[in-house]
Amino acid sequence: MEFLLSKLLPIAVYPLGLALLLQIAGLAAGRRRGGHWLSATGLALLWVAAMPLTARLLIRQLEEQASGLTPDPLPRADAVLVLGGGLRPALPPRRGVEVNEAGDRLLTGVALVRRGLAPVLVVSGGRVGFTAGDAAASEAATAARLAEELGVPAQRILRSDTPRNTGEEAEAIDRLARSRGWRSLLLVTSASHLPRSLATFERRTRLQITPVATDFLLPARNAYGTPTPSSLALDLLPSASALELTTQMLKEHLGRLAYRWRGWE
Repeated sequence: MEFLLSKLLPIAVYPLGLALLLQIAGLAAGRRRGGHWLSATGLALLWVAAMPLTARLLIRQLEEQASGLTPDPLPRADAVLVLGGGLRPALPPRRGVEVNEAGDRLLTGVALVRRGLAPVLVVSGGRVGFTAGDAAASEAATAARLAEELGVPAQRILRSDTPRNTGEEAEAIDRLARSRGWRSLLLVTSASHLPRSLATFERRTRLQITPVATDFLLPARNAYGTPTPSSLALDLLPSASALELTTQMLKEHLGRLAYRWRGWE
């Protein structure tokens, strides 16, 4: 129940959910109680959140921080840990495991192991679903299958099948590391997720954590190009993809607040 609530409650503060609540409140209040102001606030909130400019500002804040956290060159470690996310399980009509945006996590982890930076690849992630009879394997099992197909020997892959969020992942990896005598870890995750995950792992494990950012959504500022009147106009117009990215970035910020409240970072 706690896990379900952790998924449901934030919807009310994400832009789409909050805008809809303001619209409903505005309709219920009517003109006499300033209902039009509530409705206008909801529309303005949704517009601003759906602007590519807003999404880009939030993304840069997290990704530039993540880029500064990743050392170059990377040191060797006892294991490479790839946090869950970015893969679709091999369920019909798919012919195998499929990779989406955050799938760079696993691809980067596999590359690090093949470069010899660690002898073991650890893939993490439980089965996150709320439907009855869900046939999907855990995220860790899905990642392990694809890692083998990409050339990592099965004996060099370890699975952490139970965690459903970053806090649980840190606890599970800490237990695994103590049982195997590990002292260091290369932590691979999306750049926007790295600041929160690094803080959590440093707080909840005894390992020396080296963060490895991947899945960058934006290039560096000096590689982005110079704005033009056309690009500025498009930046200010609402976009469904921009709204999704804004929500994703707000999720990271709210996640950090929630983790601090729970003492997870």
